[in-house]
Amino acid sequence: MIKYLSIKNLLLIDMIDIEFNNGLCVLTGETGAGKSMILDSLSLISGERNKSSFRPEKGKVSSVTAIIDISSFKFLKQKLLDLGIDCDDEIIIKRIISDNGKSKSFINDSLISLNILKEISNNLFEIHSQFSEQGLLDSGTHINILDEFGDYFDTKVKLKTYWDDLLRSKDNFEKKKEELNFVKNEMEQIKYNLEEIETLNPTENEFNTLVKKRVLLKNSVKISEGLKIIVDNFYSETPQGIDKLFVNNISELEKIKDLLDENSVKKIEELNSIYIDIQEIANYFSSLMNEEFDVLSLDKIEERIENYKRICRKHKIDETELLEFKKKLAEMADSTFQLQKITNDFEKIYLENSKKYEKESKELSRIRKNSAVKLDSFINNEFPALKLENAKFKSFFEESTPSSNGIDKVTFKIRTNPNSEMGEIKNISSGGELCRIALAIKVIAQKNNKTTMVFDEVDSGIGGAVSSAVGERLKKLGESKQVIVVTHSPQVAAFGNDHFVVKKKIVNDQSAIELKKLDEKEKLNEIARMLSGKEITEEAINAARKLITYS
Repeated sequence: MIKYLSIKNLLLIDMIDIEFNNGLCVLTGETGAGKSMILDSLSLISGERNKSSFRPEKGKVSSVTAIIDISSFKFLKQKLLDLGIDCDDEIIIKRIISDNGKSKSFINDSLISLNILKEISNNLFEIHSQFSEQGLLDSGTHINILDEFGDYFDTKVKLKTYWDDLLRSKDNFEKKKEELNFVKNEMEQIKYNLEEIETLNPTENEFNTLVKKRVLLKNSVKISEGLKIIVDNFYSETPQGIDKLFVNNISELEKIKDLLDENSVKKIEELNSIYIDIQEIANYFSSLMNEEFDVLSLDKIEERIENYKRICRKHKIDETELLEFKKKLAEMADSTFQLQKITNDFEKIYLENSKKYEKESKELSRIRKNSAVKLDSFINNEFPALKLENAKFKSFFEESTPSSNGIDKVTFKIRTNPNSEMGEIKNISSGGELCRIALAIKVIAQKNNKTTMVFDEVDSGIGGAVSSAVGERLKKLGESKQVIVVTHSPQVAAFGNDHFVVKKKIVNDQSAIELKKLDEKEKLNEIARMLSGKEITEEAINAARKLITYS
């Protein structure tokens, strides 16, 4: 509920402060008095984009501030908390426009985007310039209107939970199924790749060993020549090799060993040890030299190395990773059975959730259809009071694509003459009829909705007794929520709980808009003016008093 509205420097408004109450509030005034500017201010705090005409004079700032009671909007409180905005039962919405045309929006002094402002405000109030422009003409909104009337919130929450579970399990199943199909489609290739590697039969560190052997074989002649020289240096007779020199030196030292000191004896022993090591080294290179380098095996080694490289290039891996890759291929080949089992489990969960959703959606559809019968009856009962005795309203059901909202598509249809066919509301040609039909739907279907409703010239195209019926319905609507109506109809205005008059005045050759809340006497005179025109007659006063008395 809008409790307070403050408008500064907006169009012809210097400053207006309005305190609103619950129930039906009417705003009246002569044509061109500026009533639409009040609605313009509400459109700004509802998140609509500001028009170029809203830009204030240079050096000034336009602002619209509203205090709104949100005690009936628990979900909205949570939304604000999620946005990091602390709130109680009231919030302050503010929109300011600078002289360069740029605007900023705030909730409780927290800067917010225009989209957030629109999302929040759309839950708090609806602004209707004409009924013909309302979402009621969009059949996509009809199911929500029916559900609001039926008030089966718990069933819808339960269905949404099933729907979320269904989507999640469907996604899991389809992903795993896709993975299984991929593995199955690739299995032949996996088997071929695995057999190819198994034919090669790689071993740990074999590739590096092969590379080293290839180097040896390619340089076998040079290596043999070098080894011959080395072995000759160990064992040659002329000149004496290392081995003979060591033996001679040790032999000579043994002859004088007993004549030397303890330290020298240790050195002779060390020399003996070195001689043993040298003999082992000499024997190693001697045996290496005696090995025959199989030059013919070089081709085999080259072929094996090339097979390594070819297979690894194919799979974009390093040669040292081939054994690990072979292991992975083997695991993939073995995993098909397990993957099939997991896929079957996911499919089972998906099918179970499908059954739950199907059962609950059918239950919601049954509840909806029962609720639609009541809605149709209640709305049709409203028509005579709105001078629509020949009108007939009915809710039609079609099966729609399953969603979190169920399997129903609901379309409201109407006929205004007994012999005409039922047609969609948007095809009703008479603006006055459409106005009253829409009002009847709102009075019946949106009784539990606490959203403030703002109507501009709801009485357009109607008059007399029909206007009185409209005013009565607006007041009935105001029993459960706040309703703000801009009207030219005295019959509608008479039903208002609060009455404001908008006037345009000329001050220092400048037009200015003023707004005043009327007391009972002033309300009587204003309704009399609406009845008679500029000159308020005694007959008009009496007629106005009568309207108020019966409202």
